[in-house]
Amino acid sequence: MQQVTLGDHGDADKLQVIGELAARLAHDLRNPLSVIKNVVEIMESKPKLKIEEKIICYGRLHRAINRISHQIDEVLDFVRPSKLTVTNNLLNEIIISAIEKIAKPDDVKINLPNNFVYVPCDFIKFEVMITNLIMNAIQAMNNSGQVDVRLFDDGKYATLQVIDGGCGIPKDVMPRIFEPLFTTKQIGTGLGLASCKAIVEQHKGVITVTSSVGKGTTFTIRIPKSSAVVSDQSVSNSAVPSQIALPNK
Repeated sequence: MQQVTLGDHGDADKLQVIGELAARLAHDLRNPLSVIKNVVEIMESKPKLKIEEKIICYGRLHRAINRISHQIDEVLDFVRPSKLTVTNNLLNEIIISAIEKIAKPDDVKINLPNNFVYVPCDFIKFEVMITNLIMNAIQAMNNSGQVDVRLFDDGKYATLQVIDGGCGIPKDVMPRIFEPLFTTKQIGTGLGLASCKAIVEQHKGVITVTSSVGKGTTFTIRIPKSSAVVSDQSVSNSAVPSQIALPNK
């Protein structure tokens, strides 16, 4: 990987970053679009499908559309300027809203916290962050296993943890997981965890990760509960990051 500093190299490198994003997005959209095309062809060739068969087809369409929507939202949320809209929110509600946007595999169980924690935050941005973390956990477990979501409140900070029992993160990969465009997966834009980090930092918080290969990973987010700390509405994502890692050609 080579480091490109956009401030030093100008428009050519911005175009290179945009080109890399476009190429990854186009690649990732092929699979769900193929699923949609395949399902439509099946339904056209068999107009008298049984109810059970229709339910299966609609389920495949729903998951494919959700995947496309999430991938597009992930890129747009990263590249377009966006200010915080901070209100006092119940984290439990944001977690449930995030899970509702995920096509959860049948073999995955998500354990929710039984305590209630409020925090001043941007509801939509937190929803995006939690969605990314839970989807990341599900993928790490190869779509089968248990994800624990935990909440803590010490009066000064609200803490959110997403814990999976997946493959874990190798030590040589760990320092780079929050880099934009960095990914070890066959699919994905490499923006999910970078977006999570940006959202947490917009809220003056901290995100950390611990992992053990073969045992699982825990992401921990700590956000200050003082609304004065996170009420700076001028904070926004930059249209293109000032420094970004691009693959060697």
